[in-house]
Amino acid sequence: MKLSHYLKIFESRDNPDECIVFSTKRASIVQLARETLTEIASGDLCREDADLLARLEIIVPDVEAEKKAMLAFGRTWGRSSPVLNIVAILNLDCNFACPYCYENGVKGNFYMSAQTADALIAFARQRFDADKKMLLVDFHGGEPLLSLDLIQHISGALKPFVESRNGTYAFTLVTNGSLLNRKTVEALKTLGLESVKITLDGPAELHNSSRPFKSGAGTFDVIVNHIKEICDLVKVNIGGNFEQGNYRRFPELLDVLIDEGLTPDRVGRIKFDPVTASIDRSEALAAYKGGCSCLNEPWLVEAEAFLREAIFARGYRTVKPQPAFCMVESENSFTVNWDGGIYKCPAFAGRQGFQAGDLKSGVWNASDPYHVGLWGKNQACMDCAYLPMCFGGCRFLKFVRDGRIDEVDCKKPYLDAALEGLILQEVRYRDGR
Repeated sequence: MKLSHYLKIFESRDNPDECIVFSTKRASIVQLARETLTEIASGDLCREDADLLARLEIIVPDVEAEKKAMLAFGRTWGRSSPVLNIVAILNLDCNFACPYCYENGVKGNFYMSAQTADALIAFARQRFDADKKMLLVDFHGGEPLLSLDLIQHISGALKPFVESRNGTYAFTLVTNGSLLNRKTVEALKTLGLESVKITLDGPAELHNSSRPFKSGAGTFDVIVNHIKEICDLVKVNIGGNFEQGNYRRFPELLDVLIDEGLTPDRVGRIKFDPVTASIDRSEALAAYKGGCSCLNEPWLVEAEAFLREAIFARGYRTVKPQPAFCMVESENSFTVNWDGGIYKCPAFAGRQGFQAGDLKSGVWNASDPYHVGLWGKNQACMDCAYLPMCFGGCRFLKFVRDGRIDEVDCKKPYLDAALEGLILQEVRYRDGR
């Protein structure tokens, strides 16, 4: 048995006789004695330890076979999944005026019609075949709650259909939170609402400048009060969009949440991400020059470690380093735009050259526009221990930078710089240190 190809091994900060082994394939963290690594290399590992490490896929019989299996997994991932995932963009309208919004170039008074919603229902029913066990719909906008009637209509039709097939129907909302009051959540819970993601861009001063109402009025207090109203009814995940010049103030938001009674036991995960740069040159974005187009920007390593430390230190949960497979690679993941166009990623919805079909005629070609499987043709990707955490990176960021996605968006420089610190954070807080 050999050490898996998909491992990163780090020095233990507490014990020089131990190391920390992280599986990029399984997202498992194992603390091993250095002696154990020596025994693996020499083939002297005892049977009991070998069986345990094999189950965790820390050791494998054949490294080359493991790499080929990863390629096969990538090619079939999603095809055999029992889950059908649909992102439904119900409108491109919004009651906020966020200067950095990546939809600013396409936003407007565009709403999915009742006829298109019925076509979406038919598409989901047709795709929910005998092998499927769950249908998960993620409602997006604009602001999806401006189309509350469509959420209720679509879910009201799909939930009983899926359950008649002995499956599970659930939906999530990506919402600005301004319309998400208790009455609305109570109504949506009966239709399958599973969780919501709400954005707070730091403390009130920062948030109100980056996420105001169209009138210019602040939105922070409205959103926080709504989270307090609904957090006992539905899981609320909180996001936030930071920039290089303001991320150090985001811990202030966490302290406000605690003061408001939104303690770690009352909310789900908290995850802060850099603002994404825009490719649009619309008038709406003329005054906004910020945003990030590459994870490999050096300041992001320090920013992520700083923000995760603040989240952990206050007892909140955040997303762990783990395998990440883009939805464009899955045969059972689709984005349906407000007009019925089918895409493979919500960031590309409405963009010329990326439509993969429509609700009227079905899926035409979901592979070529997105260069599905590009990473599998790239030898550097196939030789990289980070492959399960990247699979060629983010196509949209690549498009933002270069206007094309026929090459991979390599995350290796970022992971080389950041992963050790993130894993040591996980170990420290997991062990209560």
